[in-house]
Amino acid sequence: MNTSTAELFGSSHYRAIADDALKDEDNAAWVMELDPDVRQAWIERIRWIRLADRLAESDLIDGDSGQFQAFCNSWQWLSATGAVQPTAVHRSLFESMRDCWFDQADSSSQFSRQAWEQYLTALNRYNQKNLVFDTIAAFETMLRELAASFFQVLPFLSEQTCQVVGAFGVVDQFYNTLRDLREDAEQGICYLPNELLDRFAVTRAEILDLRAYDNPGFRSMMQFWIYDYLPTLHRRAYPFILSSDLHPSWQILRDWSLNRYRRIERVMRHCDYDYVRFPQVYWREVQRDLVLLMPARWGNATTPRQSSKAVSFHDRHCKLRKFVAADLSQCG
Repeated sequence: MNTSTAELFGSSHYRAIADDALKDEDNAAWVMELDPDVRQAWIERIRWIRLADRLAESDLIDGDSGQFQAFCNSWQWLSATGAVQPTAVHRSLFESMRDCWFDQADSSSQFSRQAWEQYLTALNRYNQKNLVFDTIAAFETMLRELAASFFQVLPFLSEQTCQVVGAFGVVDQFYNTLRDLREDAEQGICYLPNELLDRFAVTRAEILDLRAYDNPGFRSMMQFWIYDYLPTLHRRAYPFILSSDLHPSWQILRDWSLNRYRRIERVMRHCDYDYVRFPQVYWREVQRDLVLLMPARWGNATTPRQSSKAVSFHDRHCKLRKFVAADLSQCG
């Protein structure tokens, strides 16, 4: 396989709760199909986000090593002065931020800077041990503060889509927590709010001990969570999902993500909501789908790889749309 997205995004260079190499392919392998200049803009922004995320997780794992706080201090210096802190560890990254956000006075740059500030604040707030959400509303606030700002930092957003993309980020984060339920539990983390657990008589200890599937209320809880609660988040994201004012790269992200969400739901149903069994089945499905969508990277290495704009932004997109349609028909 060619250079992985994990290497390009820099996430493989830092300690994290899990090895995210395949997870990065699941989330963002589509970036590799963009034209070089557009791809570079996406990789740059995702690297910023991934680095902050990794440093926050490293502090959580290592017992507050101070790396994330030092990173935030360097950002505060840049934000206050418009100049890169002389002692900044990740100097080239902050220089890129300065060039992108501080040397331009447009409203989009200002909006992205504010979103980045909110994202760092959310990372600091929610990367902590023994994190518990008492209510569904508190859980939803976490989704919004983390993921909405995450998506608003990304490139090629118009002034209109900047305002509506956050709701799509909330949906994305919900699916990530659903997909990673076992992985998080093995690290002593359960994002499911007490209000939800209590309603179906499922305990947090059962989730963390990987025995919740044996509780008769667990299956009903998961069905409610996916088919009753989640649609309310989807509806709020409709202005973005149905938008005709999206940069071509955002059209690809949208369709790639919707396909990923359907895959998560399909595999969860196939596993009868057994979150312990889910990862083994899911990641096998991811590898299969990547071969179908990106044979040059995952399948036959001799497959000719065209690089014209027409192929990157049209042919690949049409292929993804057909794949999404086929996936939806299987889910019906």
